[in-house]
Amino acid sequence: MIINPDKVPFSAIKMQREEAELLQRRVDELTFEGKTEEQSDNMRILEECRMWWDSLYDFRRRRRRNRAYHRGDQWSDRIEDPKNPGTWISEDQYIRDQGKVPLKQNIIRQMMKNLVGQYRASSNKSIVLSRTKGGQEGARMLSNAMMHVQDLNYLQELDARALEEFALSGGIVQKELYKYFKIRGEEDVKIKMPNMNRVFFNTDIEDVRGEDFRIVGEIVDAPLDDIIATFAKTPQEEERIKKLYSMTDKQQFLDYTGLESSRLDSLNFYMPEDPSKARLIEVWRLESRWRTRVHDYADGSLEVTNLSMEEIQVINDQRVAFGEANGVPPENIPLVDGESFKEQYWKAKFLTPHGHTLWEGESPFDHGEHPFTFVVHPLIDGEVWGFVEDIIDQQRYINRMIILLDFIMSSAAKGVLMVPEDAIPDHLTPEDFAEEWRSFDGVITYKPSRMHQKVPEQISSNSTAVGLTDMLKYQMQFINDISGIHGAIQGKEAKSGTPSSLYAQEAEHSSTNTKDFFMSFNFFRQKRDEKILKLILQYYTEERYFAIDSDSEDTAQLFDPKKLEGHLYDLKVVQGNDTPVFRELLNQSLMKLVEMQMIDAETYLEHSPIPYSKAILETLKERKAEMQQGQVPNGQAPMPGENPESQQMIQQAVAGTR
Repeated sequence: MIINPDKVPFSAIKMQREEAELLQRRVDELTFEGKTEEQSDNMRILEECRMWWDSLYDFRRRRRRNRAYHRGDQWSDRIEDPKNPGTWISEDQYIRDQGKVPLKQNIIRQMMKNLVGQYRASSNKSIVLSRTKGGQEGARMLSNAMMHVQDLNYLQELDARALEEFALSGGIVQKELYKYFKIRGEEDVKIKMPNMNRVFFNTDIEDVRGEDFRIVGEIVDAPLDDIIATFAKTPQEEERIKKLYSMTDKQQFLDYTGLESSRLDSLNFYMPEDPSKARLIEVWRLESRWRTRVHDYADGSLEVTNLSMEEIQVINDQRVAFGEANGVPPENIPLVDGESFKEQYWKAKFLTPHGHTLWEGESPFDHGEHPFTFVVHPLIDGEVWGFVEDIIDQQRYINRMIILLDFIMSSAAKGVLMVPEDAIPDHLTPEDFAEEWRSFDGVITYKPSRMHQKVPEQISSNSTAVGLTDMLKYQMQFINDISGIHGAIQGKEAKSGTPSSLYAQEAEHSSTNTKDFFMSFNFFRQKRDEKILKLILQYYTEERYFAIDSDSEDTAQLFDPKKLEGHLYDLKVVQGNDTPVFRELLNQSLMKLVEMQMIDAETYLEHSPIPYSKAILETLKERKAEMQQGQVPNGQAPMPGENPESQQMIQQAVAGTR
């Protein structure tokens, strides 16, 4: 009997997988004699990680189904075969068994394009704000540094794919690191987006802000040379890593499935699908330890140390003894006040599947956390699902209506020729008669029978859809209403006579239905960018220039870390105003101020969104300086803004950019 994997309880699938992996681990253990205590502890950690990864099986299964519908594979759900009860076949195969083609109309893909298009048109950006007086200059430097990191990692493109992932699964994950960029020859902030099939975390989370994560990690498959380059610092360490991965096949593995997802759909926790790759498991765990909060009254310092209370008492006894020896009264001797507390901290381990440690240590980041940024949505009672999952039923109903219409049209009479047998001439066969009938200049002669005077007749009938077209129309409307993507937000042409203001208002109201989706995505971006900001504050310790695009305030912004000392900063993701409509409105407002002579040419160009406004401003400043020094060439016009013709010159410059 063939078992439908989508219908089998998760517990049964998990049990089968656990049995297979337990057998594999027993075989592995036999090949490693003398397992150390550290390996045993690491194997227990890996087992915990595997259980959390297994608990995400239903999440990955639903994500895989949503991905199939998004791609257009919308008849792959399995059903029980009516002809062979107890066996399961795909809906695609069932329809083909009826002699029909499984047609589909992929509405989901078009809606996903609309969501990504809305994101690309929104121009959101991250702005750094200072929490202390006098830190505005540092905030501007950090905002430029954020733009530099975004450009360096092509975050606009990366976030577009993250938005698709968010719509498919309801979850997003990215990693914020400080790594070496080979193409640039320097270290900088690096952003990665792991595949959701490879990540794991404790699935008993309930906080939508992600503050109850205790364990996070990633399954990594990489060439052995990459792992050696990352973890080996000496030739001896290189040999050790090669020995740990001695089973790795040196030959390149050829997979003729190409860019298909089968290798990720069948991912195993311990063994890589590609034998030429080495499996590495990155684990970050929230651990705890006893620490001491120390307040030294000698200098007023307050710090957290590893000193025990007994050691602090020894320090105080030494101070008292030293003070008494020098005639200082005991009440005037500054002592150290300590308090023990349990501190939580994140610890990382990079492990082989057999429990060997390649690297371990506390979080190297000043923020003290793991490098992952997770957001899962909506996390109601611990459940997570994506945007696509809400509209799959409507997509299926639309496909079903199309198939039914195709069945009806294919079964209707389409010009069937009814010919009495005695009306076919003796010198023609029925096939010859039909061929002559179809010819545009064909002629058929025959002698009608005295008994039967009926002539050949061609019959056609209209297919009766019995309301199917209306149902199809309703379902198309339902899928738009449920998704919240309809009307003006789709860019549909407005009715004749519709005012532009009303159309803009309709588009704004239509976007309200997807506002929660985008706000949750912006929440992810803010959490991600907050970690980027902390990495910038930690690792940008020297002066550097940032090459920023021409629309920013400076084309090359100097970053001076000394100007950040003594200030605190926050980060906020705000709605950008870099759309063509906004630029036109801003330019019109500035032009009105120029016409009213409330601003001069320099002020206009400083805030103008027109291209090359900053370059023109620098040229005007140079000319103004030359005028003040009496160096203006003969016959050259004076500085705009210094005479009545400046307004006309500005208008001509603006007109030239349209």
